[in-house]
Amino acid sequence: MTTLAEQMARDLLEAQRFSRKHLVLELGLTAASVADLEDNVEMVEYAIAGGKSEENIALLTRTWGAFLGEVMIQVSDAAWVEHDGKPAVRGSRSVAFPHEQVRRRLLEGSQHNLATYFAETVPQL
Repeated sequence: MTTLAEQMARDLLEAQRFSRKHLVLELGLTAASVADLEDNVEMVEYAIAGGKSEENIALLTRTWGAFLGEVMIQVSDAAWVEHDGKPAVRGSRSVAFPHEQVRRRLLEGSQHNLATYFAETVPQL
């Protein structure tokens, strides 16, 4: 049986492959890469067939959520946990939901900026 951390690691690799292929964007495990992803989120509309279809939103939520969570874990003492049936990043002080943030960003726009979310959430973990 696959652990949540193993699944997130696989989804991270898929996010990196997808972003490299469709956005010509290298995602490292850094805050700078989170900012780079934020700068390129809107390109999805043009970079992949179907643009922001529900299927593509689900794929990007799963993969980019794993990417965002893995970067959060890299810069803090957090770990993946399941919280209310959803993947979450838990630190010693709080819980973050990177997948939900990615979904909001894709569906609701730039007011849900990924780089801002990262910068504000990591110190709270």
